[in-house]
Amino acid sequence: MHGKDITIPKGTEVTAFVAGDMKLDMTKFSAAPLAGSAAASAPAVAAVAGVTIEASVPNCDIEVDGSFAGSTPSTLNLAPGKHEIVVKKTGFQDWTRSMMVTSGTIRLSAEMVAK
Repeated sequence: MHGKDITIPKGTEVTAFVAGDMKLDMTKFSAAPLAGSAAASAPAVAAVAGVTIEASVPNCDIEVDGSFAGSTPSTLNLAPGKHEIVVKKTGFQDWTRSMMVTSGTIRLSAEMVAK
């Protein structure tokens, strides 16, 4: 309402539309470490691993933990932990790897097999 203060009740669903695509840094959505923990004193750069994903067929879709993350070839920054990585392309079988990511750099090469 123009010109009037209103209160939106807690839990009210609000729909927002955004023009364009925006990539989200999923590491910023993780819980903050406790102030006294060793993880809090470690630099933020060490908290992610660079994962380079290539495929034998260009422009395949990459999904990490069920969410679209890019197209091959790509380098993704993943938070430490277990991740399910799937490379997909129409006309080819899905290539899937479940892996524990710690830190550093990892290179994956997906060998795509025609259906």
